[in-house]
Amino acid sequence: MSQDVSASAGRFDALLQVNRDLVLVLKDGVVELCSAGESEWLLESVLTGGRLDDLLPADILALVSGAVERALAAPGQVQSLQYALRPEHVPVFREAGLREPTWFDARILASADGEVFWSARDINDSKKLQRKVTNQAQRDPLTGAYNRRALMTVMEQTVAQAQRYDWVCSVMIIDIDDFSRINDQHGWDAGDQLLQQIVTGIHKLKRTADFLARYGDDQLVLFLPETNHEQGVAAGERVRRLIAEMEMPYPTGDIACTASVGVSGLLGLEDGAAAMLKRAEENLFVARSSGGNRVEGESL
Repeated sequence: MSQDVSASAGRFDALLQVNRDLVLVLKDGVVELCSAGESEWLLESVLTGGRLDDLLPADILALVSGAVERALAAPGQVQSLQYALRPEHVPVFREAGLREPTWFDARILASADGEVFWSARDINDSKKLQRKVTNQAQRDPLTGAYNRRALMTVMEQTVAQAQRYDWVCSVMIIDIDDFSRINDQHGWDAGDQLLQQIVTGIHKLKRTADFLARYGDDQLVLFLPETNHEQGVAAGERVRRLIAEMEMPYPTGDIACTASVGVSGLLGLEDGAAAMLKRAEENLFVARSSGGNRVEGESL
């Protein structure tokens, strides 16, 4: 019998040595065994002997404890969950070597005698790739500004919130005057570079909360949360002046341009993102029809 137990323990140790994942074995909420797997940063001795209650912050502890309870109630059935550990929130893991926020995909299984086996795989790389793909799907590939689809999602959510709490918001549409002339005179590459320079300039000018998107070939939209119509017009004037003062060196000659800006503000509970953009387009038409290089707001 003792030989069988010894052989079983030997196989378990061998399994841990070839396993890539972080493995914890718990009994009554205490870590009896810790294997770092490929988590080279982890000092196993720091976690071994520690109580689960002391290892994790309250939100992650609640998540993991729930999975452990379900596992103990159904021995042999695997419980799955994902969570992120941040060094500043988990002092014990920071002491054990955790240096950056790390996502884990965990599997938790309980034996009939109450031992809990917890296997956690580092999925940081896949999470970063997920975020990158999501980010790319929301961005205009030329300028790096958000695309029209992302704009509508953000505007609809923010406008609904502003209506709920009686907040304000504004939006401006920025149209480069005579953009086709610039393309004809200097080439499409020049037009592309000019758009990129304008987007870079607006990013430096805008607030963190403001949302910049490419709306059309030569049009940008800047959505301004917590900004009333008067403030939106003033912001539009700053953007107009920024573009008018730009000059881009180019082999065919320095390129300068101006922009027309149409601004609208949230009018009330019956208003919406699409309606705000429609009014901004109408005001943009007035600005362009008046000679361009100007900002046009609403007649309130």
